[in-house]
Amino acid sequence: MWQLKNGDDAEEMKEALLSMKDNVSSLSDIEVGVNISTHKSAYDFVFVGTFADKEALLEFELDEFHASVGRLVSTLRDSRVVVEYEC
Repeated sequence: MWQLKNGDDAEEMKEALLSMKDNVSSLSDIEVGVNISTHKSAYDFVFVGTFADKEALLEFELDEFHASVGRLVSTLRDSRVVVEYEC
């Protein structure tokens, strides 16, 4: 999840994240949500990525296309929190 520096960057952020769908083979599925809550602790964005297994997640973290999206995201975000889990 991310807090943006500027809420006007929401569409650019969403498009960048969704561009990974067909460009990062280790990513099985992707969901991107833009916050609609007015709660004071709400974050602006959530990214949910689905991976076949832990190895696919590790491959994703090393993927060059993912890294290029990450570089853009890092310029737009103010803060980030991460949860990685297995079902």
